[in-house]
Amino acid sequence: MKSVTRTVLIVAMVLVPATLFALELRVGEQPSISSGERIEGDTYIAGGSVQSSGIIEGDLIVAGGSILINGSVLADIIAVGGNITILGTVGDDVRVAGGNIIISAPIGGDLVVGGGQVQITGAGVDGDLLVGGGVVHIDAPIKGNIHIGGGEIFLNAPVTGNVEFNGDKLTLGKSANIGGDLTYRAKKEAVIEEGAVVQGGTKYESWENAREGYKSPLPVILSIFVLGKFFALLVCSLLLGLFFRRYANELVQKAVAQPLLEIGRGFVTLIVLPVASMLLFVTLVGIPLGILGMVSFIGAIVFSLIAVPIVLGSVAQKWIFKGDHYEVSWKTILLGAVLYAILGVVPFVGWIIACGFMLLTLGAAVNIKWGLVRTWR
Repeated sequence: MKSVTRTVLIVAMVLVPATLFALELRVGEQPSISSGERIEGDTYIAGGSVQSSGIIEGDLIVAGGSILINGSVLADIIAVGGNITILGTVGDDVRVAGGNIIISAPIGGDLVVGGGQVQITGAGVDGDLLVGGGVVHIDAPIKGNIHIGGGEIFLNAPVTGNVEFNGDKLTLGKSANIGGDLTYRAKKEAVIEEGAVVQGGTKYESWENAREGYKSPLPVILSIFVLGKFFALLVCSLLLGLFFRRYANELVQKAVAQPLLEIGRGFVTLIVLPVASMLLFVTLVGIPLGILGMVSFIGAIVFSLIAVPIVLGSVAQKWIFKGDHYEVSWKTILLGAVLYAILGVVPFVGWIIACGFMLLTLGAAVNIKWGLVRTWR
């Protein structure tokens, strides 16, 4: 166990900056930054309904069901959520993934967007635009190039660079003015309204003939959703660790007291519970118990994945800073989430370590649950 922990923490010390513990973090049902606040460093916000109206001099990383950013951010924005609206000035890049997205802010760098319905209006983007979505409206000037993938795209604004589109339908509105080339692959030719201008060349390929030889924006769009997965894990872990702090501390203490035993307990649970549940389906009487067992199994796996950053971060924090106890705080949970994400992209060794911590967390959770059952007897 010590060698495993040491390997994880060496990776952390190389890849996780020391400034991690100087971040501003706000979580809750409705976390916010008021209009009178000014934050010098990077800021993390997570919750059900999030609003940022102040000035943030560093990066803003936000996750939530509903997100409204109407204050200024001098560096980057990374946002993942259901409904996202960005109205304030952004000094550098913006990367957003969500359901319904409205961008109506001047952006000093590039804009990367992935969503169901996307609307881009306002002062425009100084860099490139990469967007993927079901229905996309672009009504703001773009000073760089545009790469689009999606269903129905409406472009009705000036573009300094080139435009490349892969999707179902492209419409150029009367205010569209493309300074470079237009290259698109679609089911049928674009609808070009009167007044639209393409100053460079225009190249069209039907979708059936365009399977080869083009660069899809899908990898970049997928990377946005990978970030979304990370922030979703971070939010869930923070809510569990901070709102149920007593339980989180007990979970860590159980895990570190007898780590090999808890890993074994987690492994047995992972194997025995689904097998026993399936066997119960053989008899009519056992079907309800089988369903309950499968639901419990799925719930235990989901819970363990959410709780891994709590255990991993607490162990890592104690090892790095040579503390005399295991701490559970937003700092350790954030550290644990970063480490867990790093392990997920390290082939073989990283996966084994991540799986080991998952089994350790599962075993500790089962241990706590079993202790509660024994007290009820």
